[in-house]
Amino acid sequence: MDVERTPLFLGLTRQVSFAGLPVMYLVMLIITVMLGFIITQSFAYLCVSGLVGYLALRSLAAYDPKIIDVFIATVQRTRMSPALLRGEGVVYRA
Repeated sequence: MDVERTPLFLGLTRQVSFAGLPVMYLVMLIITVMLGFIITQSFAYLCVSGLVGYLALRSLAAYDPKIIDVFIATVQRTRMSPALLRGEGVVYRA
């Protein structure tokens, strides 16, 4: 029997998820929805944005579950230009 097809191996190597969303997606959803709820103090906003955000992130996770991790790693590893901090935007020079 192939070791990589055993239930134990698959369970230990599968990405952690909750309600069908990877944990990083869930954290982003909770932060966005709760911050908006605190600002608007509207339960309608809480329900609608939670549902729309969940459906959008669920479809994104079905497409590529690691895309947010790739984005975070790219932002962490890419050096920010000093011109961007001065408000000049992204400046490319030869």
